[in-house]
Amino acid sequence: METKIEVPSQVRELVAMSVDNIEKALALFFDAATKSIAPSSPESIALLKRVIAVKMDYARKLALASDFSEATALQFAYCRSQVEITTDLIRIVSDSGG
Repeated sequence: METKIEVPSQVRELVAMSVDNIEKALALFFDAATKSIAPSSPESIALLKRVIAVKMDYARKLALASDFSEATALQFAYCRSQVEITTDLIRIVSDSGG
């Protein structure tokens, strides 16, 4: 028996609007941060942007999940993406000698 996630549509809409606002704020933050760092760090900034994008995508999809099976699958995909990002971070740090 699958357990449904009962969340009022108003709450789901509020979550979606909040995620959108967070994304906009982070885009402004990264624009400012990119202007203030050394030009040798674009790969690091790109990776940080990817980390945030993955988290926002996960939050948005989780807010729309209709049952625990779907939420579990989203969590698994999110964890897999975190492993991929960590692997890329290790590569960046190794390539930069730091």
